[in-house]
Amino acid sequence: MSKLFHRLKSLYVLDVVLQTGSFSLAAEKLYITQSAVSQHIKQLEEDLGPLFIRQARSLQPTGLAESLRNSLKKGFFELEYGWNQVMQPDQKTLTISVLPSFASSWLIPRLERFSEQYPEIELRLSMTDQQVDFDRANIDAGIRYGLGNYPDLIVRHLMDDSIFPVVSGQFTGSLSLNDLTNHTLIRDNSGEHFNWEGWLKLVGKPDLQPKRYLTISDSSLMIKAAMTGQGIALGRRSLVQDELTSGMLCQPFKQEMESPFSYYLVMPQRSRNHKELKLFTQWLIEEINHFKKPS
Repeated sequence: MSKLFHRLKSLYVLDVVLQTGSFSLAAEKLYITQSAVSQHIKQLEEDLGPLFIRQARSLQPTGLAESLRNSLKKGFFELEYGWNQVMQPDQKTLTISVLPSFASSWLIPRLERFSEQYPEIELRLSMTDQQVDFDRANIDAGIRYGLGNYPDLIVRHLMDDSIFPVVSGQFTGSLSLNDLTNHTLIRDNSGEHFNWEGWLKLVGKPDLQPKRYLTISDSSLMIKAAMTGQGIALGRRSLVQDELTSGMLCQPFKQEMESPFSYYLVMPQRSRNHKELKLFTQWLIEEINHFKKPS
């Protein structure tokens, strides 16, 4: 144990080198010299054996270094997390990772009610399309859109979703399926589960060709394009229902394609007893229960 204690700093340096992939980048992140990084790694290698294969322009971790990677990552994260809890025991904060599209279209418009109900909680949203590594990031929980297979995490199903065309609320007249050949169809790049081809097959028009396609990478901007009359978008219920209720969008066809994906609240084991997260989860479920389809 005494040798481990004296090697903690060197192990932390090793952790950063494994993160960055180089001695120079690790030195920049740690605000020390590159030679100091090399010295720490040398000390560890004297105890453990070779940790890196040093090549001209690359640094390759050995199997020994790889075997330490996850333990170092989890260990130093838990240490930092515990330190922050001790240093700020009365600070009631909650950090949630959430998809930008869901945050802007569904969650943020409802957050005022959460703030009114729990004014003492500081809610922090980390908006990203990437799945968060809870072992690396100081994130308490995440709202994800997928199949629900999230190993080693506590998972709670929130709500299902469906996909269907939407058009500007200012659109007058009626639309038939054949009329789609005269319109621009707006789509995002979410992949095979959310494409027009799937919906057209569902309604018996697999060979229908629109006037043109407009592809927008951001789901929220795609919906805004439909609202401003630039075409007919293939929207998700979760992202367009408020606009349907307000009349800013309308649903020209009743057929909906059920999404294979659902929304899930996921959290690491360390968040199991997080008081503020429990309150947020309760509030979130209540909001979802009020989230009804427009009549």
